[in-house]
Amino acid sequence: MTNLLDRIGFHVDDITDVTAFIDDVRDFAARGVQVPHMWAVAAGPEDPTNDDHIELEFGISTQPGTGALTFGAGDTIYVPAHGTNDDDVDYQLGGAHPGSFPPKAEVPLDDMLSALEQFIRNGRRPTNVTWYPAG
Repeated sequence: MTNLLDRIGFHVDDITDVTAFIDDVRDFAARGVQVPHMWAVAAGPEDPTNDDHIELEFGISTQPGTGALTFGAGDTIYVPAHGTNDDDVDYQLGGAHPGSFPPKAEVPLDDMLSALEQFIRNGRRPTNVTWYPAG
């Protein structure tokens, strides 16, 4: 079992049981949160300044059934085309550190979970979401 409250980020190489990780995130969301939580999952080199380093940030909203996603590659942040929030939304990294998602990052929870699973399994930008540069 992954204790999501102990971490603010992960690397795909460190997630040995993808199904269990996704189940843990789904179970965490099902319990409901009082504060929106977010985490980052990286792929490629661990050094974030390396051009081949990519990240998927994912979040669980206080609104039941709502998640959040961004994909980062280089200096560009991408958001889902079907994201629903019009403004920046405050989230907490690991539930304890200030963070935020840009407009259009919030999506149905199932879409977030599917994108997260794809990213962890293949280390590439998820294809279940159409992405646009944030901004």
